[in-house]
Amino acid sequence: DKQKQCLRIINSSCEHLLGLITDILDVSKIESGQFTLHLESIDVSDVCKASMLFVNQFAEQKNIEMDYSSSEDELVILADAKRLKQILVNLLNNAVKFTPEKGRIKLEVRTDVGAGLMRFSVTDTGIGISAEDLPKLFKPFVQLDGSLSRQYQGTGLGLSLVKRLVEIQGGRVEVQSKAGALSVAFSIRCSRPQLSPKRLSQQTRRDLLEPGLGRG
Repeated sequence: DKQKQCLRIINSSCEHLLGLITDILDVSKIESGQFTLHLESIDVSDVCKASMLFVNQFAEQKNIEMDYSSSEDELVILADAKRLKQILVNLLNNAVKFTPEKGRIKLEVRTDVGAGLMRFSVTDTGIGISAEDLPKLFKPFVQLDGSLSRQYQGTGLGLSLVKRLVEIQGGRVEVQSKAGALSVAFSIRCSRPQLSPKRLSQQTRRDLLEPGLGRG
């Protein structure tokens, strides 16, 4: 039992380090202009549900309720499934981290056909952010309070990477906060494929369920 506990600690530390290295590499690629999106026909609902499944075990540990809703049953668009999941997992992980026991997190997807945009929002019943701290939220390696960095684990890279990934897809990130609630929303261009399957391919489904795809 003692050896198993040691191995769990080693594994957790390795995953944390891998996530940090990958985040740094992605940010570096984006800033150097070497980052490439791989567009394919994807079902957005499948990506959203896979992202929620990825963080569900952490939410269950805190008895946090997670909900999902969308404006359409099937949202098939041309997008990078891996990067969309990466954005969503980062936002959902952040929401779980800062939401207290028995809180609630909601992921919503809405389409604006006229503007050709798809809007995603992650709302939680967490600690919120003060208005003066909002401009610091997406700065890399910045956590808003020294006491929080001790209470909540993190590198301060997740939201910075989210902002960059959204912007290279022609979108933007918006934040609304008040005491006991935080909402982070982003919009991306949602080109509809001319000819596309109504559901994801089996291989793409398997790829989305791989844990590594959710790490920034």
